[in-house]
Amino acid sequence: VTQGHHACLNCASQGGRAASRAPVWTCLIKEAQANADMMSEVGTQVLSEKQLPAERYIACNRFKVQDNKGPKFEQRWANRKSRLAELDGFRFFTLLRRVDDDPALRGELDADMMSLTVWSDKKAFDAWRTGEAFKEAHGGGSLFGFADMIISSLRILKGGPKPAFFDGLLPIVNMPEAVPEAVGGWREVDADGVKALDADCFVAMNRFEVTDNEAFEKRWSERKSELLEFDGFKSFFLLRRDAVAADDGFGYSTLTIWRDRESFQKWRESQSFNKSHGQKKPEGAGGPPPFKTPPSPAFWEGILMLESPEGA
Repeated sequence: VTQGHHACLNCASQGGRAASRAPVWTCLIKEAQANADMMSEVGTQVLSEKQLPAERYIACNRFKVQDNKGPKFEQRWANRKSRLAELDGFRFFTLLRRVDDDPALRGELDADMMSLTVWSDKKAFDAWRTGEAFKEAHGGGSLFGFADMIISSLRILKGGPKPAFFDGLLPIVNMPEAVPEAVGGWREVDADGVKALDADCFVAMNRFEVTDNEAFEKRWSERKSELLEFDGFKSFFLLRRDAVAADDGFGYSTLTIWRDRESFQKWRESQSFNKSHGQKKPEGAGGPPPFKTPPSPAFWEGILMLESPEGA
């Protein structure tokens, strides 16, 4: 996925003389191929009859941003052309900004920013990624528009985006009382490229390296949840990676979306959290957990949020 991106980055990062020697169009062709390859893992997982059916489809793109370029990256997203919220099957979108308090929580492959889009199903996602709306949001469909998008990316990112696709399982969704205004299907937000955008939501994830997919899904399907009782809760999904092998090792993740960090923290300090996370099984009961190591947490602020009237 990243070879084309690194080729372009090498041309741009070595200064004007190297850039003049490098065949720019060759870089752009490689970049186009890299973007095509981004979708290669979609639909490659093989499920057993005992595994849970998908009830949503979630598409993510993970980005590493150059130092102090976060607001510039946010500005690019704020100013892009998109009619995402008007498309059939769209449920939710946010651009996520990593906000872990402890840098030790971040792995080598972890992203600084990540786009997250929830679709009603994979069919809706496929219609978007093969349709005109996808082209419009990725350079307008023309070669010059695509080239401009890539060149501006080189000034902001460390390498290319890394996609990740998931089945959304066991959804718990709180229907929103109101949704952000989306003129023409996208947010109108002032972004100056200097100040970070205000957060619209808070997202918590727990990522798992699972050893027994069926047992892991069964365990989650039998859990009782009180999330809907908490003020500020928006939605929850258990994510199952749609790939033969996840590049970061995390085949599953929880995804919980909150109105803000304060709402998440109140839930985290509640008896409900302690009850669902603090129970110890009797020794020998149920066998070992169906994952290799304790879950790896990741916390994010979401900006440029879009939401359907039905919620995520």
